Amino acid sequence: MDRLELPVEYSFDFDSKMVIATIPQLNYISSFGKDFKEAEKNITEAVLAYLEALEKEGLTISNIEKSLGTVLIVELVS
Repeated sequence: MDRLELPVEYSFDFDSKMVIATIPQLNYISSFGKDFKEAEKNITEAVLAYLEALEKEGLTISNIEKSLGTVLIVELVS
């Protein structure tokens, strides 16, 4: 099984009291959750949907630059 390591940025929205996860290198896709665990689950689903849409269009993602920050690991199903 292949895996993709994506730099992820987390922030907290004080108004909604939600954790926001953003993947800048994938067109700044983002998702949120009531805590980090839920935000990570939701952003993983968003990444998989994004990759599926790219595949249907015959497109690929550009090179992902390594980061010293937090990394989201997405297991890719072939």
